[in-house]
Amino acid sequence: MPENSVARSAFRYSLMLLLSGCALVAAVAGVNALVDPFDMYRLVRIEGFNAYKPAIYNRVRLHKAFELRRVRPQTIILGTSRSHVGLRCAHEDLTRLDEACYNLAYDGATTQEMFAYLRHAHAIQPLHHVVLGLDSYLLSAAPSFTRPGFDPLILRDAATPAWWRAITGDLRLLASLDTLRASIATVLSQKWPEPSWFAPDGQRLGEVFFHRDGESFMRDGPRAYFDEIDRLEARLQTQAATPGDARRSPAAVQPDANGSSFAYIGHIVDFCRAQGIDLRIFISPSHMHQLEIAAAAGALLMIEDGKRALTHLLAEDALLHPFQPPVPLIDFSGYSSITAEALPPVGSHDEMRYYWDSSHFKELVGDYVLERLFGVTAAARDVPGDFGMPLSEDTLASVLAAQRIAQLAYRQRFPEEVAALRAMVRSKRDTGAPLISASLAIR
Repeated sequence: MPENSVARSAFRYSLMLLLSGCALVAAVAGVNALVDPFDMYRLVRIEGFNAYKPAIYNRVRLHKAFELRRVRPQTIILGTSRSHVGLRCAHEDLTRLDEACYNLAYDGATTQEMFAYLRHAHAIQPLHHVVLGLDSYLLSAAPSFTRPGFDPLILRDAATPAWWRAITGDLRLLASLDTLRASIATVLSQKWPEPSWFAPDGQRLGEVFFHRDGESFMRDGPRAYFDEIDRLEARLQTQAATPGDARRSPAAVQPDANGSSFAYIGHIVDFCRAQGIDLRIFISPSHMHQLEIAAAAGALLMIEDGKRALTHLLAEDALLHPFQPPVPLIDFSGYSSITAEALPPVGSHDEMRYYWDSSHFKELVGDYVLERLFGVTAAARDVPGDFGMPLSEDTLASVLAAQRIAQLAYRQRFPEEVAALRAMVRSKRDTGAPLISASLAIR
């Protein structure tokens, strides 16, 4: 066979392979776009085919990144699972802003991720208001990081053209075999749909989530579930504790360029200032069992140092912007009539009024938080006066002193519970007991 004939045959064969590959990729992308397992495009919604989308519950970071394109909010809520389940965009103080709102908080969010999603949201639609919920452990000099499921290639920012994100994000996902597997699973799961705990505004609906069939909250009872989360927190705290962590200077958690968790909080503040966004910050109100566990693990002074550093950061920001209102900071994490709610008896199936477990507060508490942040109290709700203390460099010392007094009162009121929590921390530290089910790690 002549040499040029061999070359032509090889070329035709390569071209056929290329066209076949392109056709296969196009077919995969078409199926994924039609089934839409992550609820990215909503081209069609057919009962019994793709209406129920279970994949989004395990890919919340992905789902919310695309939901921002649909909702195009001007107000967002950033935070961890506490804000995800506890804060509702339907609250009067947010609806009165008369603009689209989206709860962009999600389970296990880090400050690095929050900063990335803030820029993503602002690149889609300029933001006017941001509510930032910070858990105490985020006020840390520890390096921030991103968790599995975080995909920077789908997130927009001012420096990256939208068309490039469409290639690196949308097209890549549509052509992915992982997405195809999710599409197949979506179609096969249509016979067994479960109630959706995702609200259209991004909130995780506690009344649905915690009351699902088979959940330990329902099976074993709210008190047993509360105790289970306590055990998880004790293990997390003892894992995090290292020699020398009990005392740290405020300088150890100052924002800098090292990528610490605290540094990204500073980036969020700077970004909102630069873009003219109204930012309001709160420290989240976990139940006092969480604070007592932290104290037993030797982390209480670290938490106080984090608050000192945060108030100092905001004071410096205010000096740099003397003609603009200071960024408000309200601390809900201390001892109060809300956070010190008494637990149901052991074995009881009675629910608590304010908490799902020691980490996650209910919507009523979230409503109190928003009313304190925005300075409006609904007539139907009387926010307890001891819940939510404004923090500034002027008030910090008195607030911390008052909290130490309240801590002593709490320990005198619940001595057996406090002793049990301390014993739990000691046992976790001594035995190195393995973590309980990771499905409960929804901090």
